[in-house]
Amino acid sequence: MQLQDPATAIIGMVIGYLVGSIPTAYIVARWRSGIDIRDYGSRNVGAANVTQHVGRLHGVLVGVFDILAKGVSPVLVARFGGVETEGQALVGLATVLGHNWSIYLRFNGGRGLTVVLGSLLALALKAGVAFFFVGFLGWAIFRSAGLWTGISALLLPVWAIIFGEPTVVILYTVALLAILIVKRLLSNPEDESSKLKIKNKFIARLLYDRDTMGKGDWVTRGPHRGEWRN
Repeated sequence: MQLQDPATAIIGMVIGYLVGSIPTAYIVARWRSGIDIRDYGSRNVGAANVTQHVGRLHGVLVGVFDILAKGVSPVLVARFGGVETEGQALVGLATVLGHNWSIYLRFNGGRGLTVVLGSLLALALKAGVAFFFVGFLGWAIFRSAGLWTGISALLLPVWAIIFGEPTVVILYTVALLAILIVKRLLSNPEDESSKLKIKNKFIARLLYDRDTMGKGDWVTRGPHRGEWRN
C-alpha cells in the first residue's frame, strides 16, 4: 500500500483520532444522569452501556452519533478532500483507535463497534451492512451480544472477499478485527470478585466480552458492585 499524498493522510488520521476520541457515551451519561459510565455495568464507554444505565433513547442517540459523526464522517471528509482509498482506510483506523483509547479519557474508551460500522458504511457498504445484520440477528435470536458481535467481526474479512472489495479494504477489515480483539482482551479491569483463573478470564473476554462465563450481574453493576455468577 503506497500513499500518493502521505501528508494529507497523516493530517486526516490525526483529525480522525481526535474525532473518534470524543467520549459521547461519557458526556451523555454525565449530562443526563450525573454518573461516570466507566463505573457502571460493563464499564464500557459506549451506546449499550448508556442504554442500560441512562436510558434507551439516550443509548440510541449515542449509537447514531458514533456511527455517523465518528465513523462515517471522517472517512467521507477524507474522500472528498481527495485522499485515496488507502488514506481513507488509515483515517478510519485512526478513528476507531480514538474511540477505543480516547485521549480525552486517559486512553479509556469504548469497544469500537459503532465506529467500525460507520467507517465500513463509508468505505465498504456491503461489508458494513453484513457486519451489522450478523451481529444484530445473532443478538435478537440468541440474546448474546458479546458472542455475536465477535462472530460478526470475525467474518469481516470474509465479507470483504465475497463482495469483491479491493485488497486495501480486505486489509482494512483484518486490521479492524485485530483492534477489536485487542480491545476485548485488554479492556476489562481486573476485579477481585471475578473468580475465574486468568486463562479462563481471557477466554470469557474473547468469546463474550466480559470477565465471566455467565452473564450474571455484569451489565447491571454499579460503582460498588462486582459479584458475578460464574
